[in-house]
Amino acid sequence: ADLVVSCYADVPAMTGLNWTDNCMGAGIAQGVEVSSGTTCPEVLTRTWTVTDTCGNTVTETQTITIHDQQAPVLDPAPADLNVQCYGDVPAMAQLNWTDNCDGAGVLNGSEVSDGMSCPETITRTWTYTDGCGNTSTEVQVIVVHDITPPTASPLPNVTIGILPPPDITLLDDAADNCGNPNVVWVDDVSDGGFCPE
Repeated sequence: ADLVVSCYADVPAMTGLNWTDNCMGAGIAQGVEVSSGTTCPEVLTRTWTVTDTCGNTVTETQTITIHDQQAPVLDPAPADLNVQCYGDVPAMAQLNWTDNCDGAGVLNGSEVSDGMSCPETITRTWTYTDGCGNTSTEVQVIVVHDITPPTASPLPNVTIGILPPPDITLLDDAADNCGNPNVVWVDDVSDGGFCPE
Protein backbone atom coordinates (compact mmCIF):
# COMPACT_ATOMS: atom_id res chain seq x y z
CA ALA A 1 0.00 0.00 0.00
CA ASP A 2 1.03 3.65 -0.40
CA LEU A 3 2.65 5.07 2.71
CA VAL A 4 3.20 8.37 4.47
CA VAL A 5 6.10 8.29 6.94
CA SER A 6 8.00 10.86 8.98
CA CYS A 7 11.57 9.64 8.68
CA TYR A 8 13.82 7.92 6.18
CA ALA A 9 14.34 5.19 8.75
CA ASP A 10 10.61 4.41 8.46
CA VAL A 11 10.82 3.67 4.73
CA PRO A 12 10.54 -0.10 4.27
CA ALA A 13 12.99 -1.98 2.10
CA MET A 14 11.82 -2.60 -1.43
CA THR A 15 10.62 -6.17 -2.03
CA GLY A 16 10.14 -8.20 -5.17
CA LEU A 17 6.62 -8.96 -6.38
CA ASN A 18 5.53 -12.40 -7.53
CA TRP A 19 4.16 -12.58 -11.05
CA THR A 20 2.46 -15.30 -13.09
CA ASP A 21 1.83 -15.48 -16.83
CA ASN A 22 -0.23 -17.93 -18.88
CA CYS A 23 2.74 -18.59 -21.17
CA MET A 24 5.89 -17.69 -19.23
CA GLY A 25 4.97 -19.30 -15.92
CA ALA A 26 5.91 -17.39 -12.79
CA GLY A 27 8.72 -15.38 -11.25
CA ILE A 28 9.65 -12.42 -9.09
CA ALA A 29 9.79 -8.86 -10.44
CA GLN A 30 12.29 -6.41 -8.97
CA GLY A 31 11.06 -2.84 -8.77
CA VAL A 32 12.75 0.49 -9.45
CA GLU A 33 12.54 3.55 -7.19
CA VAL A 34 12.50 7.19 -8.29
CA SER A 35 12.62 10.16 -5.94
CA SER A 36 10.76 13.42 -6.51
CA GLY A 37 14.01 15.21 -5.67
CA THR A 38 12.26 17.41 -3.14
CA THR A 39 12.45 17.43 0.64
CA CYS A 40 9.77 17.83 3.27
CA PRO A 41 7.97 16.20 1.60
CA GLU A 42 9.92 13.86 -0.63
CA VAL A 43 7.93 11.34 -2.65
CA LEU A 44 9.41 7.99 -3.60
CA THR A 45 7.71 6.16 -6.45
CA ARG A 46 8.34 2.43 -6.68
CA THR A 47 7.34 0.66 -9.88
CA TRP A 48 7.27 -3.05 -10.73
CA THR A 49 6.73 -4.01 -14.37
CA VAL A 50 6.53 -7.39 -16.10
CA THR A 51 6.25 -7.71 -19.89
CA ASP A 52 5.68 -11.06 -21.56
CA THR A 53 7.09 -12.17 -24.90
CA CYS A 54 4.11 -10.75 -26.78
CA GLY A 55 4.44 -7.31 -25.22
CA ASN A 56 1.64 -7.65 -22.76
CA THR A 57 2.56 -5.59 -19.70
CA VAL A 58 1.44 -5.33 -16.10
CA THR A 59 2.60 -2.61 -13.71
CA GLU A 60 2.23 -2.07 -9.99
CA THR A 61 3.13 1.19 -8.29
CA GLN A 62 3.67 2.28 -4.71
CA THR A 63 4.24 5.86 -3.51
CA ILE A 64 5.95 6.63 -0.22
CA THR A 65 5.75 10.19 1.07
CA ILE A 66 8.41 11.21 3.59
CA HIS A 67 7.37 14.29 5.54
CA ASP A 68 8.48 15.01 9.10
CA GLN A 69 5.99 17.37 10.76
CA GLN A 70 6.86 16.54 14.37
CA ALA A 71 8.80 19.14 16.36
CA PRO A 72 11.85 18.14 18.40
CA VAL A 73 11.57 17.92 22.19
CA LEU A 74 13.85 19.96 24.46
CA ASP A 75 14.39 19.63 28.17
CA PRO A 76 12.77 22.57 29.98
CA ALA A 77 15.02 25.61 30.40
CA PRO A 78 16.11 26.46 33.94
CA ALA A 79 13.62 28.62 35.82
CA ASP A 80 13.71 32.39 35.40
CA LEU A 81 15.81 34.13 38.05
CA ASN A 82 16.07 37.45 39.86
CA VAL A 83 19.51 37.98 41.39
CA GLN A 84 21.30 40.96 42.90
CA CYS A 85 24.90 40.32 41.85
CA TYR A 86 26.61 39.12 38.68
CA GLY A 87 28.37 36.54 40.82
CA ASP A 88 24.96 34.98 41.45
CA VAL A 89 24.26 34.43 37.73
CA PRO A 90 24.65 30.68 37.10
CA ALA A 91 26.63 29.26 34.21
CA MET A 92 24.53 28.56 31.15
CA ALA A 93 23.14 25.05 31.12
CA GLN A 94 23.11 22.64 28.21
CA LEU A 95 19.73 21.15 27.28
CA ASN A 96 19.12 17.64 26.00
CA TRP A 97 17.07 17.31 22.83
CA THR A 98 15.37 14.39 21.11
CA ASP A 99 13.82 14.21 17.67
CA ASN A 100 11.75 11.51 16.02
CA CYS A 101 14.09 11.48 13.01
CA ASP A 102 17.38 13.07 14.10
CA GLY A 103 17.90 11.08 17.30
CA ALA A 104 19.20 12.90 20.37
CA GLY A 105 21.93 15.26 21.49
CA VAL A 106 22.97 18.12 23.73
CA LEU A 107 22.26 21.75 22.84
CA ASN A 108 24.17 24.90 23.80
CA GLY A 109 22.19 28.09 24.22
CA SER A 110 22.86 31.72 23.31
CA GLU A 111 22.75 34.70 25.65
CA VAL A 112 21.67 38.29 24.96
CA SER A 113 21.73 41.25 27.35
CA ASP A 114 19.40 44.22 27.07
CA GLY A 115 22.44 46.44 27.64
CA MET A 116 20.92 48.12 30.66
CA SER A 117 22.08 48.11 34.26
CA CYS A 118 20.24 48.11 37.58
CA PRO A 119 18.35 46.19 36.35
CA GLU A 120 19.96 44.30 33.48
CA THR A 121 17.92 41.60 31.76
CA ILE A 122 19.76 38.60 30.34
CA THR A 123 17.81 36.33 27.98
CA ARG A 124 19.09 32.83 27.32
CA THR A 125 17.63 30.92 24.37
CA TRP A 126 17.99 27.32 23.28
CA THR A 127 16.62 26.40 19.82
CA TYR A 128 16.78 23.12 17.91
CA THR A 129 15.58 22.81 14.31
CA ASP A 130 15.33 19.42 12.65
CA GLY A 131 15.97 18.54 9.03
CA CYS A 132 12.46 19.57 7.97
CA GLY A 133 12.49 22.91 9.76
CA ASN A 134 10.41 21.85 12.76
CA THR A 135 11.66 23.94 15.69
CA SER A 136 11.51 23.87 19.47
CA THR A 137 12.69 26.73 21.68
CA GLU A 138 13.26 27.16 25.41
CA VAL A 139 13.94 30.53 27.09
CA GLN A 140 15.29 31.60 30.47
CA VAL A 141 15.22 35.23 31.67
CA ILE A 142 17.65 36.41 34.37
CA VAL A 143 17.25 39.88 35.89
CA VAL A 144 20.29 41.30 37.71
CA HIS A 145 19.34 44.14 40.06
CA ASP A 146 21.26 45.03 43.22
CA ILE A 147 18.84 46.69 45.67
CA THR A 148 20.96 46.26 48.81
CA PRO A 149 22.92 49.39 49.86
CA PRO A 150 26.50 49.13 51.10
CA THR A 151 27.21 49.28 54.84
CA ALA A 152 29.85 50.98 57.00
CA SER A 153 30.23 51.96 60.64
CA PRO A 154 29.44 55.60 61.48
CA LEU A 155 32.45 57.86 61.78
CA PRO A 156 32.98 59.55 65.19
CA ASN A 157 32.69 63.28 65.73
CA VAL A 158 36.05 64.93 66.46
CA THR A 159 37.21 68.34 67.65
CA ILE A 160 40.35 69.60 65.92
CA GLY A 161 42.30 72.80 65.53
CA ILE A 162 42.93 72.57 61.80
CA LEU A 163 40.76 70.87 59.20
CA PRO A 164 42.81 68.02 57.67
CA PRO A 165 42.39 66.84 54.09
CA PRO A 166 39.75 64.15 53.52
CA ASP A 167 40.89 60.62 54.44
CA ILE A 168 38.80 57.81 52.99
CA THR A 169 40.80 55.21 54.95
CA LEU A 170 38.79 56.24 58.01
CA LEU A 171 35.94 54.23 56.51
CA ASP A 172 37.77 50.93 56.93
CA ASP A 173 34.85 48.49 57.22
CA ALA A 174 32.74 49.40 54.18
CA ALA A 175 31.08 46.32 52.70
CA ASP A 176 28.61 45.45 49.96
CA ASN A 177 26.64 42.33 49.06
CA CYS A 178 28.04 42.31 45.50
CA GLY A 179 31.72 43.05 46.18
CA ASN A 180 33.93 45.83 47.48
CA PRO A 181 32.17 49.20 47.47
CA ASN A 182 33.83 52.26 46.00
CA VAL A 183 34.57 54.69 48.83
CA VAL A 184 35.03 58.33 47.75
CA TRP A 185 35.07 61.69 49.52
CA VAL A 186 32.13 63.81 48.37
CA ASP A 187 32.35 67.21 50.05
CA ASP A 188 32.46 69.22 53.28
CA VAL A 189 29.45 71.06 54.66
CA SER A 190 30.04 73.93 57.10
CA ASP A 191 27.59 75.38 59.57
CA GLY A 192 28.99 78.85 58.70
CA GLY A 193 30.26 79.47 62.22
CA PHE A 194 33.71 80.57 63.34
CA CYS A 195 35.58 79.47 66.44
CA PRO A 196 33.91 77.11 66.63
CA GLU A 197 32.87 76.19 63.12
